[in-house]
Amino acid sequence: MTQPGLFDDQPFASLDAVRREALECRRCDLWKSGHRVVFGSGAERARLMVVGEGPSDADDRTGLPFSGPSGGLLDAWLGELALSRAEVWLTNVVKHRPTMTEHGRERNRPPRAKEAAACAVWLAEELRHVRPDLVLALGGSAGKALIGRDFKITQQRGVMLAGPGDVPVLATFHPAYLLRLEPPELQEAVRLVREDLALVRQTIAVP
Repeated sequence: MTQPGLFDDQPFASLDAVRREALECRRCDLWKSGHRVVFGSGAERARLMVVGEGPSDADDRTGLPFSGPSGGLLDAWLGELALSRAEVWLTNVVKHRPTMTEHGRERNRPPRAKEAAACAVWLAEELRHVRPDLVLALGGSAGKALIGRDFKITQQRGVMLAGPGDVPVLATFHPAYLLRLEPPELQEAVRLVREDLALVRQTIAVP
């Protein structure tokens, strides 16, 4: 069973080794509410890594990242880049689903800073093994985890920034955010995401 700090200075030999250890993770309390660990998936050596905030309820059921409606929109964005899930690495800042109870119902919520810090070892290992040319951060929580706590999606969306190990990080809106919007805000958000995707295409040299 994983304890906080145990592997901070002991890198894993492979992504499979990281996955096996992460499946038993108890580094924060999210394991008490999340039904399963949702580890990253896709190409183990990829030009593009996509990092979301945390697993959704659909991800919690399937064990795969971006399984629900947000994943459908992300697939469309990847299609605009002429990429498939099999060609990128998809993951989240935290690997258990963060939830809150609202009006008697369990709902998704952004991960807290302590939860993201506890999970940082897994994201660091994913970055080390995948070695992407670019990380696309989806949403503010992903931006903070990769850039720093002062990151603000409203100010730094669409700006190429240096992430861990100086890997380039570009932040854009999370698909779930767009799915909640109505016109005319939706059209403006779609326009901005397409600008960001054009920069992704340029950076990783998608033909």
